[in-house]
Amino acid sequence: MFYKIANTVRGLAIDMIENANSGHPGLPLGCAEIGAILFGDVLKYDPSTPDWPDRDRFVLSAGHGSSWLYSLLHLSGYDLSLEDLKKFRQLNTRTPGHPEYGETPGVEVTTGPLGQGFANAVGMALAEKMLAARYNKGDCKIVDHYTYTLLGDGCMMEGIVSEAASLAGHLGLGKLIAIYDDNGVCLAGETRATFTESVAYRFRAYNWKVIDHINGHSVEEIKAAIIKAKETEDKPTLIIAKTHIGYGAPTKQDSSSCHGAPLGEEEVKGLKKNLGLPLEEKFYIPTEVKDFFANRKKQLIKKREEWEDTLTRWGRKYPELKEEWNKALNLAIPQDLELESLEIKSPLATRVASSIVLNKIADKIPYLIGGSADLAPSTKAYLDKYQEVQKGSFEGRNIRFGVREHAMGAITNGIAAHQGFRPYCSTFFVFSDYMRPAIRMAALMKLPVIYIFTHDSIFVGEDGPTHQPVEQLESLRTIPNLKVIRPADEEETILAWKEIVKKTDGPVALVLSRQNLPHLEKHRGTKEFSRGGYIISHQEKEVPQVVLLASGSEVSIATNINLILKVNGITGRVVSIPDREEFLRQEKEYIDEVLGPKDALRVVIEANTGQGWYQLLGDSYYTVFMKSFGKSAPAQQLAEYFDFTPEKIAQNIIQQCKRKVL
Repeated sequence: MFYKIANTVRGLAIDMIENANSGHPGLPLGCAEIGAILFGDVLKYDPSTPDWPDRDRFVLSAGHGSSWLYSLLHLSGYDLSLEDLKKFRQLNTRTPGHPEYGETPGVEVTTGPLGQGFANAVGMALAEKMLAARYNKGDCKIVDHYTYTLLGDGCMMEGIVSEAASLAGHLGLGKLIAIYDDNGVCLAGETRATFTESVAYRFRAYNWKVIDHINGHSVEEIKAAIIKAKETEDKPTLIIAKTHIGYGAPTKQDSSSCHGAPLGEEEVKGLKKNLGLPLEEKFYIPTEVKDFFANRKKQLIKKREEWEDTLTRWGRKYPELKEEWNKALNLAIPQDLELESLEIKSPLATRVASSIVLNKIADKIPYLIGGSADLAPSTKAYLDKYQEVQKGSFEGRNIRFGVREHAMGAITNGIAAHQGFRPYCSTFFVFSDYMRPAIRMAALMKLPVIYIFTHDSIFVGEDGPTHQPVEQLESLRTIPNLKVIRPADEEETILAWKEIVKKTDGPVALVLSRQNLPHLEKHRGTKEFSRGGYIISHQEKEVPQVVLLASGSEVSIATNINLILKVNGITGRVVSIPDREEFLRQEKEYIDEVLGPKDALRVVIEANTGQGWYQLLGDSYYTVFMKSFGKSAPAQQLAEYFDFTPEKIAQNIIQQCKRKVL
């Protein structure tokens, strides 16, 4: 039966690709037996309840093979119709070119950028371990599932896989099973042109169990390898399955020509003839395959119902744990986080203020977990009262990701996609570049991940331009659905965290200072902080001649400039804009009110590049941005060198005002 399922998958996938005249036939043809045994026998899931918490997770890291996954999801009984398969790669369909989280039932994460899915799977396996440590009791196991991922040669070459595999081996994630589609062919030709290392030895060095020399077209060998993988509980397992890319295609099997382009009419006819599929009937599904999956669906529903009975018994016996479980799955926020009672003395770096707030919130939100890329003493993103997660000890809430920013971002995405935790991760802001692909994927999937970035400008100082972010702030602001907040003092940092915990429909980047910042008096209060920008200082009943706009540490510079302007008879206004993109989403009336009269000189001060600020400027403006990389020197010397001192900026503004009058 499993071989018949495999050939059915091949037929469906190829018909999808030919129908769309677009797609990747190589993997669906080469991995059909792997899919048949996974979805037909191994995986624990319920297609009628795709979000069942204790389902096995499956991640197609090689996301270009999406037609393979969609075919299996349809056969398995998910809410994915034959009509959906026929609309593969078309506008606004449930079968996009690469699997997309939230668009297709049964798709656990968005994949396509190679290696991301593998790292997501590591995060899911870690989440399972941590949830099991919290909620399982000797007489009741409510968290007991595996995470599987299928990756190809391209994934295996990407550095993120090495980072993630290293951490997974260190932690001993025994319920993670990766299947490597080792076909020796990539998009541009044979892998031996660029990739000749021993993958098996590499993963054994990562402390993985490796089962190699498996015939990927043998259902029996695949099944036996998975059974063998489950015998080891303290190591993740890599199954290396030798396959033929484009299996069954008469002239394109084992060729890169079938990786990413339709086979063509004649090749499809030859393929179907080789597989014993009807030549004229498209999207053919044998009756016995339909019956097989219908019966399997009944069995899977029964398994899920048995789990629900266990959950009910567990909930009665451990009502406090059940309440915590429900809150964690729904990311429920306590009505009162008690942040108003926090006494944070200034001047203080916002990274330190954030640490105080984070620890306060952690006491109120037990499902908040996270860590840093070996930078906890610097980023201050550590939960002081709680244990660390290590092999054999998953009760903790602090995760040591090691110096692995890219994997850290994607692993955190996997934790969020798994559900049950609200994860954060942290590093120096300049190293957000290392994790940008993962940040983009979190934004695309609308995952509630929190990124804590510290050391946010040239005022990092002596470490120099390699550690001084210049372009990163603007770069992150351009990512759709990523909320970027850069608070100006300890009070704005508290308010920023309030916004962060409320946002559960996408990621947030919190950008924090290394250097101490003074407390800022907000003459109109902070009730408009959530609107992204608000007036913090202005002269009552006076029409401002100059409006100073800034974020983060530069807001205090703006307030000092405003004092100098006042002495020189120039009326000014200071506007703090901690979240520029949110401010730009406000109604025009509010934006106009905050920015003041159109003929006022609008000045933007930000110690980063600032291309996006021009959206807020009128005909009369002056900007103070970084137009180069920084330098290695103490922060005050850098401020003077790059003209970020209040005196220098005020002098230039006064000259502009004089020219305007003339």
